[in-house]
Amino acid sequence: MKTTAMTLLAGICLGTLATPASAQNKIQVETKALPVTHVIVHTTKKYADVRAAIESRLGVFDAPMRQLLKEGKVEELRAAAQKGAGKYGLMIHYTAYHGDLLMLNGGKKNLIAYYVGNILSATSMTAINPAAGLYAPLRMVVYEDAKGGTTFEYDKPSTMFGQFRNAEIDKVAKSLDDRISTMIRAVSE
Repeated sequence: MKTTAMTLLAGICLGTLATPASAQNKIQVETKALPVTHVIVHTTKKYADVRAAIESRLGVFDAPMRQLLKEGKVEELRAAAQKGAGKYGLMIHYTAYHGDLLMLNGGKKNLIAYYVGNILSATSMTAINPAAGLYAPLRMVVYEDAKGGTTFEYDKPSTMFGQFRNAEIDKVAKSLDDRISTMIRAVSE
């Protein structure tokens, strides 16, 4: 038993794991630190107004679109995605109601996380490198701050996708930087 534990520990330290029962099954683990730019935007606009502006101006990757995906209706899905992305080239994929969930810790707060993106942009990147799917859709939290205004926080797309060192992915990521910044500015006015 001691030998098995030592082999496992050595494998972890070397970045590879081999199961004692079969040397054929190996796992290789790689890690790297990423320089990510975290963006924080404050506005004096009230949370309810900001949230309403976001939800009225962005399309939603909704059940009918998901059904088109399930049925493999590519052209219909493409058309729906283009329409849904609208003016900012972004749509809401998922919404996480973190503020409501805080009732589990004693009280609710005005806090929501949006997973926003563009499925056409995302697929152009994940076709090049599947790992781009880690960051598409993008995550953005929006919450009421201590002064009664609203704060947005997100990680700048170009800094997350930059790790893939691909000019095509970089171009799309830079476009996402601009789109999310423009959208935040618009809903904050």
